[in-house]
Amino acid sequence: MKYEDLLSFLQHVGTDPSRLIFEDELTGIHNRRFLKSYLQHKVPWDSLESRPVSLLMMDLDYFKKINDTHGHDAGDEALIWVAKLFKEASGDQGMPIRYAGDEFMILIMGADKKAALQVGEQLIQRTHEESLHLEEKDIDLNITLSIGVASAPDDAKGPKDLIKKADIALYSAKKSGRDQVADAGQIAPQKVIPKEAAQKLDIATLAGRKALFAEVVKALKKFSKRQSQFLIIEGADGMGKSEFLRGIRQNLAKSKIWKIGLNGAPQEVFRPYYMTTNILIEILNQLPDKGKGIIEDLTPREDNYLSYILPQLGEPEDLSHQEDEETLREQIFTTLIHFILKLIDSQPLIFLIDDLHYSDDATLLLLRRLMLRRDIPLFICGTAANIHPDKAKGRKTPLEQFISTYQKELNINRLKLSPLTAAGITSHFQRIFPKISLPENFEKDLMQITQGNPLFISEIQRKLVQDEKVTLAGQQWVIKPLEEGYLPKSLEEIVSQKITSLDEESRKLLEHASAFGEKVSLSMLTGSSEGKEIQVQEFIDYAVSEGLISSDFQMNDDTIRFLSNRVLDITYGAINDDRKKELHEQIGTYHETLHEQHLLPSAAALAYHFQLSPTRKRPDFTKNRYRPIAIKSLIQKRQ
Repeated sequence: MKYEDLLSFLQHVGTDPSRLIFEDELTGIHNRRFLKSYLQHKVPWDSLESRPVSLLMMDLDYFKKINDTHGHDAGDEALIWVAKLFKEASGDQGMPIRYAGDEFMILIMGADKKAALQVGEQLIQRTHEESLHLEEKDIDLNITLSIGVASAPDDAKGPKDLIKKADIALYSAKKSGRDQVADAGQIAPQKVIPKEAAQKLDIATLAGRKALFAEVVKALKKFSKRQSQFLIIEGADGMGKSEFLRGIRQNLAKSKIWKIGLNGAPQEVFRPYYMTTNILIEILNQLPDKGKGIIEDLTPREDNYLSYILPQLGEPEDLSHQEDEETLREQIFTTLIHFILKLIDSQPLIFLIDDLHYSDDATLLLLRRLMLRRDIPLFICGTAANIHPDKAKGRKTPLEQFISTYQKELNINRLKLSPLTAAGITSHFQRIFPKISLPENFEKDLMQITQGNPLFISEIQRKLVQDEKVTLAGQQWVIKPLEEGYLPKSLEEIVSQKITSLDEESRKLLEHASAFGEKVSLSMLTGSSEGKEIQVQEFIDYAVSEGLISSDFQMNDDTIRFLSNRVLDITYGAINDDRKKELHEQIGTYHETLHEQHLLPSAAALAYHFQLSPTRKRPDFTKNRYRPIAIKSLIQKRQ
């Protein structure tokens, strides 16, 4: 049974299994999760020439007016009514989808642009011929649609691009007067400048980092010659550490070498092996059989040592009467190393660790032991807030202590992310908007305001786009003249304004997400907040567009992350203490309920308890109240 418990954990870690459904609860048609999963796993993107795929994106014109005039029940009736039309229009090959709110899609396999446009025109015609009768009010509603159509491979080569192109086409249909169909391949650029500019903000930029990338490339070349490497990318908050690491990850995406991506957690920093547990979970999830054969071959002794790290294997036997603490630790280390080597078949291994300054002492020592072995090369690249191990007052963090002791032995290379220069700021803009013309002294003014902080610069960039200050003049992007005092004076000012502009429900959801920490899945946020997924998804879409969070679809669920730890800290810091306590109690109760309903393995429930810290501020490492409870004592407490 030990493997079944672990497999269940691997399949559902970080998700609410009861929420991973593929049908919209109101209309009964497919939902966004289905679309993303289908595009990811079912569409043959390498052979679209012989079997194209088309996407219609549409929404109801003036839907808000229906809700405001006739009430939300009437709005729901309208959504159900159009969903029925979409089912009928989809035919055998089409799949109708409720994407968000009043936004729908139809995905048609094997249909080219011409066929998809015909479906769109038929829908427009049907809404002209038919109306929705509201029995309670005894009135007929005339509903019209705006529709955007995109096809692959004509307009796009991949799933994200296909959705973006259909979205731009929908935007064009609405800007052109609504109640019509727009073809993504026949859009006048001037009509969709704001939408195109907003979509360009999704492009990752790494301006002004050539010298640092050269250092990483140099280290990778040594790694290719089986020489282990340990790099730490250091910088202040908002300096672009996570973005830099993402750039490295993207460049390594096609490599077949084992790659393990991790994130440090501030509330876990003094819990031994917490990051080791995450390493094992990452490796096991990459194996076709989730490591079943190797786990079943474990000796009882190895199984017992590993259960200290993977509680899903069972509660470890108390060996204190046989082994002292040092011997037990050594046996755990030895077992872990042999287990990892078996899992990866002694192949080279790459670790990409964001927020390495939140790593635990035991995991750092395990990485050292692996690096000192000569049979497998390791490439470790982590990001960390500015580290001053020699100047640390009071108790040093595990990473500070580790660097003080082992930097020379492991040849740890510390690379500093410096602020962007005025030239770097210009490059930052030009990577997103090629050849953009900036106002006179604009980059110098920005340098003075932001002190070269990339996150702050990106937020100003987003503000310019949202306020339609970035536009096309002919074929060239330009920034319109800015009024005096237009540019914000601090990052806090920008983020706080965004939070204040949210409606009450959206603000509550943002607070709820911040209580989870750096990331949370859509299913968990929906379940713990007791909201409807479609409403939570609408909040996510808006928060993404505002630059507060990012969303990435993985394993049939969206992973939601704050755009940076600084944004998280500002968001969480704005919540009063009573509200924080309420949020953490609500999340804790939610996880206990999942466990009681057997929707989460007990170890997963315990793992979430560890994450419910009384504060999202960086902990005072000298105070015991921040030290987590040992797994063993917590299990005993629960029993």
